[in-house]
Amino acid sequence: MYILGRFCQRNGIQMRHVNDLLESPRNVMHLVILEREAATDRLNHDRTTVEVLFRRFAGQEGPNYKSNVTSSQTDSSSDSLHDYASGLVGVKMARSRKVMDREIPYTFTGKAAHDWLMDCTTVVDNRECLELATLFIHYDLIIPVIEDRGYPRSATIPHRFQPTKSAVYAISAKGEKSAGWTNSPKASTEGSEGFISKTQNGTLRDSNTNRMTVIIRDPALRLLFREFLRDTHCEENLSFYLDVRDFLATYEIAKSAVTAPKLEIIRETLAQAYSLYNAFLAPGSPCELNIDHSLRNALAGRMTMAIGEDEEMVKSLDEVARLFAQAQNSVFKLMASDSVPKFTREPKYSAVLHERNFDYVLSNLSSTSIG
Repeated sequence: MYILGRFCQRNGIQMRHVNDLLESPRNVMHLVILEREAATDRLNHDRTTVEVLFRRFAGQEGPNYKSNVTSSQTDSSSDSLHDYASGLVGVKMARSRKVMDREIPYTFTGKAAHDWLMDCTTVVDNRECLELATLFIHYDLIIPVIEDRGYPRSATIPHRFQPTKSAVYAISAKGEKSAGWTNSPKASTEGSEGFISKTQNGTLRDSNTNRMTVIIRDPALRLLFREFLRDTHCEENLSFYLDVRDFLATYEIAKSAVTAPKLEIIRETLAQAYSLYNAFLAPGSPCELNIDHSLRNALAGRMTMAIGEDEEMVKSLDEVARLFAQAQNSVFKLMASDSVPKFTREPKYSAVLHERNFDYVLSNLSSTSIG
């Protein structure tokens, strides 16, 4: 239902029976939206992005304990499929598990971890799920406690995650710090000039614009910023900005096409523009954005105008792309001035901002536009 809701919002779909379902008490899931590479749609694998996901996996408000486990055997009652009503509570784990003569805290089965990743994030298949869980091991966020000897070994990945009930894992000391359960020293910001950066000629630039630029470029910060916008009911601003970025990239490809079906490519690109308009800019659209009145009128006039054939269609696409670029810039400025200051002051995100050396990145940011 969560995926359906996002699809309907992004495509301007409003149907009463669908809306009734989405607004019902059954729609309580909050998925962790994973950031992907724009060109390949692959999941981002950099350390900080994985650690941000791990914070959600381990539990934002602390461990999500199940009933105590006192032996090396797992209890199957807490490993049932679809065990998670919300992605924000973290994987179910034992407060303590006795293995041999040791009491090991914060343990969970491979299957419980697999179920959380499949049910509570936007992974699309088992392959991506195992990819992420293996990265948790690779970055020393979780450690194997009990191996499932019946699970096939990988010759290429020595510490491949095992998604079974017999495999048991624990949160590592580093994982506890990454989850925010224990205090960790703030990352060094030596050389930082706070949130005020300078261009090469020494003139001051708008710090909030710089912050927004860094957030757009950094998948870990973008993931957190999306969560913040969702909490403040304006996630559509970031979605629109990124969707227009993809649209403008498609537009450039369509313009440079020299093969026979060029007009077909132009038509498809215009169809993409209409989809964006209906979702974000049309009066009464489900994700209607707050943009300048004159720009909104110009977009409405262009998008409701009849489109001719051949060269007229190309000219129409040029004008549509220009107006969308203006709308994208307007939304960027709105996020920079309104949302970014609140985001950077939010205590629950401060640790990641320090880990990313946010101040230092800002002070060394090039003056190149990201538009």
